[in-house]
Amino acid sequence: MQLIVILLIMVSVLALLSGFAVFLGSSKGSRAHAFSFLVTTIGVFGWSLSMGIFLTLGEDATTFAQIPIFGIYLFTLVMDLFVLIYTGWKVKWSIIPIVISALASLFLGGILIYNPNLLYDSFTLSASGNSVAVRLDWYYISYIALMLFEGISVISCILSRIKHTTSRNIKRGWTGFLICLGIGWAAAGIFDLYLPLFRYDLIWIGPLFIAIDFVIHYYAILKYHLLDLSSSWLKVLSHIIVMSLAAIIYLTLFFVIFIALFKVPSPSSAVIILNVVMILIVLLMFPALNELSNYFRSLSSMKEIDLVYFIKKIRQMSRNYINYRELADFLSDHLHFQYVGLIIDKKLYGSKQTKLSNAEITHIANFRTPMKGVWLAVDDATSAELKKNGIEAIAILRDGTGDVVGKILLGRPMGNISFRNRDVSAIETALTLTASAISSEKGPKN
Repeated sequence: MQLIVILLIMVSVLALLSGFAVFLGSSKGSRAHAFSFLVTTIGVFGWSLSMGIFLTLGEDATTFAQIPIFGIYLFTLVMDLFVLIYTGWKVKWSIIPIVISALASLFLGGILIYNPNLLYDSFTLSASGNSVAVRLDWYYISYIALMLFEGISVISCILSRIKHTTSRNIKRGWTGFLICLGIGWAAAGIFDLYLPLFRYDLIWIGPLFIAIDFVIHYYAILKYHLLDLSSSWLKVLSHIIVMSLAAIIYLTLFFVIFIALFKVPSPSSAVIILNVVMILIVLLMFPALNELSNYFRSLSSMKEIDLVYFIKKIRQMSRNYINYRELADFLSDHLHFQYVGLIIDKKLYGSKQTKLSNAEITHIANFRTPMKGVWLAVDDATSAELKKNGIEAIAILRDGTGDVVGKILLGRPMGNISFRNRDVSAIETALTLTASAISSEKGPKN
């Protein structure tokens, strides 16, 4: 049960983070719609948290137990009402089931707080498992009927959305939500409404499925643009969600392996706390480790250029003062040439020293710029002199607007690879990006 409760709460936290990501990342025009999704995920989180608290209460917590029991059933009302508002947004006829559901939820919620004995006769807190003796009376039947009514209304709203949109992506997004929500609600109906009349220990299955469903729907919102999202908060919270998902997967595997190896019901609290601390440390280190991994991958890809990493680093360089010699070193390492030299304003900035004279550098700088392409054709005498200095090609640094900012000297490719075996189009793309970075740089030059 310990593992189940931890997973239940962690997955519900993911759903809650998804709600905040959508709300904080929404544009002004979709803020109200996104708010209904946020409140839905708050309902999922409150439902799951209340259930996790109740299932782990000790036998001496009888005076407190009623609070999480209220949470289980009240947050369900909140969740189901607002998922109806979310799916019925701008569906004209949905106002009718929304009003009915709102009034019914207020009525059933108020009665539960006023007289909880209408829902259950008693609750049990024991080492073998906590449970609630639910009464199959008019209140619980009305509660189930409201859940069924809201479920049918939500399905109808989603089907209406699918029918009246011409976008294939939006159809796919809402169809996926419909399928996942159908599975989740089927699980909730069985394990949270029907089975609690006979056994209460499986009640956690419903919220686990529902929470996973909303995390998946968050992915669909991003992928299929179901809502208009634009804020920078979206990137931050999405990163947190991905890291949290990694933590959940790790913790699940840890529990399974620990129980299998040591043949115990569950690890001790000290072991769990240690693992949580280690997860946090690894997640905090993850950005640095990811950057280091990308750096070494770019260095080791001798036959090709890691353009994703290259673009990222060039963009970072273009925001600040550019040291041309450092730029030449970077280009040598990540374009995979033994030598790279930048000729800018008739000055040479190389990744290492060469024996080119000032006269030769000036001669190269004065080469006529070709109308098309980036590669310079040089005479035999100049080509022979360049090869003596380990230079095999000269290219024009022309930015995206066509302006020439300089020339670049390229040495022999690394890894005993011939120039013809290199991806020339990728090199040309990298040179254009380099020229754009130099063109945008406004600080003093070395």
